[in-house]
Amino acid sequence: MNYARSIASEKPVSSTATSSPALWVRAARDLSAMDEAEAAFLAGAALQSLDGLIRDDPDWSGIWRSRMALKAASASSSLLGRPEEEAALRDVVCLTRPGSDPGPAGRNLLAWRKLAGYSGTLDKESLNGESLNSIAEFFGLKSDRDFGEIARHIRMLMQTGKQGPFAAIEAGEYVAKAFEGGRALPVPAELLGFWLADLVLAIRFKWPRPVPLLVTQAQKSFFRAGANRRRLRIGEEGWRKACLIAHAQAALEAYDSAADLARRAERLKTVAPKLRAKGSARIVEALLQDDALLPSACVSAFPGQAMTDRALRRLFERLVSLEAVRELTGRSTFRLYGL
Repeated sequence: MNYARSIASEKPVSSTATSSPALWVRAARDLSAMDEAEAAFLAGAALQSLDGLIRDDPDWSGIWRSRMALKAASASSSLLGRPEEEAALRDVVCLTRPGSDPGPAGRNLLAWRKLAGYSGTLDKESLNGESLNSIAEFFGLKSDRDFGEIARHIRMLMQTGKQGPFAAIEAGEYVAKAFEGGRALPVPAELLGFWLADLVLAIRFKWPRPVPLLVTQAQKSFFRAGANRRRLRIGEEGWRKACLIAHAQAALEAYDSAADLARRAERLKTVAPKLRAKGSARIVEALLQDDALLPSACVSAFPGQAMTDRALRRLFERLVSLEAVRELTGRSTFRLYGL
């Protein structure tokens, strides 16, 4: 089944459309009343719906993963106690000069973008102590823990026979055990656990690239327990069931996001032949791969395309007038464009 084409006809999660994937999963209302086995079945059904899309690997999958990374970064910021909306996070990364430090907020987003662009290979160069320590520092986690040992354990989970959601849960729990040390688990360590859980899930499903999923649900009601509705932390009682429900909900939300982007991508490809500017094909391709483009940055990003900053701005304005692209900031300067 070609999900790249069929998904464009899907309606969002709020719709009653019977064509939506795993409709009975969407109909599940009382999530808190489920036991762990029911939650596991729910997660499996929703992830299976997402699996076909990911394996199809449509030409707009780059922007989809980029948008999911942005959503994950916003959720992570909230957990860190400095909630930044998606637009602010996008600005930080897009408007920071290449090679400059984007600050804590920007590093947070870059961590999730690294996950979304991960190659999925199991060699030591792709996931070792050094690379894992780099991700941890992006989240603000500095520790003398042996990241090499953590990386070895995660590689083992990638190759285990356990089902994807359970292997992912164990990855998060292993990180929690490594960093708790008898004290409350630091939120940056928790974020590293979520990051690795998504990586392990992708490897177990043999996806071409991971999709940031689990952390996007971390503030939902099914991650809260007790009279004061305190958020469950990794490894606490009830956390496993909450993760399974979160996998189901995150998969369906990701599918709906993909359906929206599929329609937008189709519109962009429909109007692309009307563009006469040299280099426009490369811009269209870039729009299908990234969350947002800054016209002035495209000059250096695509050398030799014979387009000036001014010509690029005109091209993006033309795309906006054709309703193929949106201006994402509402500003008169330093504008960003995307599907």
